[in-house]
Amino acid sequence: MNTIRHNDRVFTVEALLAPEECAQLIELAEQHGFEAAGVRTAADSQKSMPHVRNNERVVFESADWVERLWQRLRAVDLPELDGHRAVGLPRALRFYKYHPGQRFRMHKDGPWIEDGLSSRLTFLVYLNEGFLGGDTDFRQFRVVPRTGDALLFVHDTWHEGAAVEAGIKYALRSDVMYAPCRSLL
Repeated sequence: MNTIRHNDRVFTVEALLAPEECAQLIELAEQHGFEAAGVRTAADSQKSMPHVRNNERVVFESADWVERLWQRLRAVDLPELDGHRAVGLPRALRFYKYHPGQRFRMHKDGPWIEDGLSSRLTFLVYLNEGFLGGDTDFRQFRVVPRTGDALLFVHDTWHEGAAVEAGIKYALRSDVMYAPCRSLL
C-alpha cells in the first residue's frame, strides 16, 4: 500500500481494498437498501437538505468488515492529532451512492462520538470507477476516485463530493476514532 500525501491534512492510501472486496461491499450495501441521505447538523439530527446533499446512503454494522478495514489501516502511518492517537473505527459503516447530478456540496465533517471516543479523521474508500465526475474537491486540488483507494483527511477540512455526470459512484464512509496518547500507556 502506497501513501500519497496531498498536503498536511489529506492523504490517499492506494489499493487499501482489492476490486473484488469493493464489489462485495457494493453488493452488501445494495442488499441493505439505499435511501435519501440526510445531513448531520451540530444538534446531531438528520435533516433532508437536498440543496446541500442529494445522494443516497445506507448505514449498518458489520464487525467483520470493520475489523478487516482497521487491520489494513493500522498498517498505515496514521497521524497523531492534538495529542491523540488512532485506535479504531466506529461500529457502523456508511455507504454512499451517487447517480448523475448528485453531489455533496462544499462542507466540513464533524466528529463521530462512540464509546467515549471521538473521531478526528474522515475515512472514505472509493468502491468503483466507470462514472464521470464525482471527484473529491478540496478547493486547491481534486482527488479522482480509484477503486479500492482510501482517502483520509482531518475532519475540519473543506471538501466537496463533486457532481457525478454519468454512471453511478459508490463509496464507503467511516471515521478514524482517536484516544488521548496518555490513556494508551
